[in-house]
Amino acid sequence: MKKRLIPLALCLALLLTGCGLSEQWNTVKEEYIDPAVERANGNLSDDEGGVAAPNIATDREELTDYVPFEAVYTRADGATIDELVPSDSYGRLLPFDGGLVTEGGEIVLDPVLQSVAAAGYEQGGRQLWLDVYILQDKAGNYAVCGADGSWCSGFDYSAVYPMELGVLCVYDAAANLAVCYAEDGAQLFDTANFSDRTMMAAESVSTLAQCEGGLMFCTYQRGTKSFLRADGTALNRNEGRTSYFDDALPFSEGLAAVKNNGLWGYINTDGEYVVQPQYSEATSFTGGCAAVYGGGMWQIIDKTGAVRLELPGVSEVTLGYGSIEAGGTYYNTSTFEQAVFYGYTGVPTDGGYWVKGETGVRVFLTDGSQVYFSGGAALLGRSGELWLVQLADGSEAVMDGYSRVVIYGECSFIQDQATGETYIYDAGKRTLYDAAGAFVADGCTGTVINGFAWCSDALSCGWKSGGEWVFRVPAATAD
Repeated sequence: MKKRLIPLALCLALLLTGCGLSEQWNTVKEEYIDPAVERANGNLSDDEGGVAAPNIATDREELTDYVPFEAVYTRADGATIDELVPSDSYGRLLPFDGGLVTEGGEIVLDPVLQSVAAAGYEQGGRQLWLDVYILQDKAGNYAVCGADGSWCSGFDYSAVYPMELGVLCVYDAAANLAVCYAEDGAQLFDTANFSDRTMMAAESVSTLAQCEGGLMFCTYQRGTKSFLRADGTALNRNEGRTSYFDDALPFSEGLAAVKNNGLWGYINTDGEYVVQPQYSEATSFTGGCAAVYGGGMWQIIDKTGAVRLELPGVSEVTLGYGSIEAGGTYYNTSTFEQAVFYGYTGVPTDGGYWVKGETGVRVFLTDGSQVYFSGGAALLGRSGELWLVQLADGSEAVMDGYSRVVIYGECSFIQDQATGETYIYDAGKRTLYDAAGAFVADGCTGTVINGFAWCSDALSCGWKSGGEWVFRVPAATAD
């Protein structure tokens, strides 16, 4: 039986007739419904009345044949490579959709994994990257490998934590069992050999990744804290000084806040007190300063323990790199005075403060130097010697320290995960520039490794160098 199709317009006409108007009903039925039913049954052509659908002509001259993109890659053989075979000949490897490829475009591991990510951690307000990749398989297990593919562990781990010494790979969190690999693949330690492991608090092994100066933060079952070396021995264990503390904070800028008998002080990486215990509260050192509570008030001290600023009546203090916020007031860490410059209240930025004047923005750095941006209305960010500035007309620009425009547009700074170099990224245009403002590549996603930019379009993805594809494969989401 053929389907009887009644156009939407006819249904609408029916609704508009009401429920008891027989004369209007008959008119609608005769002029619209009956012809539609007849036409659906094949008994009436469009020429014999009724509403006909419009015929839209297509300009076929504008249509072009589909031209597939040219893939760019090589491989050792045609078989799927589902395991990374370590080799000293790869050079730096680049991740792609769960696989690895050389900078020359040769696939050494097909995209059989759930993820491949560069190992990085934060220290001193900066993101630091290791020459290590963290691999996760489809089952959720982790492995690690050298960024050059010269070594690779098995998928034996439930979690991986990048740290100063390398990567901490946990194989039994409940039992505090983990190994640490250095960047060259050497195994630095296995916590199974730590004499204090059985005394550690349950599932606290991950805190060992809080490491600086080679000393790892450790928490014990009884709540005490200590610092462990890579051989598993506790700081001060053999020096006749205090090794366990009632409380402590990880090392920061070469010093660690420790608490015994209710009072906080600071020790160095040799385990010696450089600031004697005397405070009821204390913070880690940040930007050369620490906040301590003593004498009924918060105080700011330097690394010698000298009091640089007293803050009576203040209940909370926040330290930044170049700034101190206390009770809603900002202080300059170079002068320890309120951050007011030429009558203008300063706004914290990386390494100092900025103020908006009548003709531009001036930055006062903690080293005593100044940077001026003519025509600026606000400072939005900084990376090294590059500054992101909002101009008086609301537009944005990246400028250098001489107030020269490097790039116009709404940009951000990204870091090369291998070299640490700064790049400028325009997310709206998906365009990447180097620190001098020179074009690097378009179609980028904001990831750069060793000068190679990860890029994609509707059909493909891969790595570009010098604006050209050095590796290109179909995108997983391509139709």
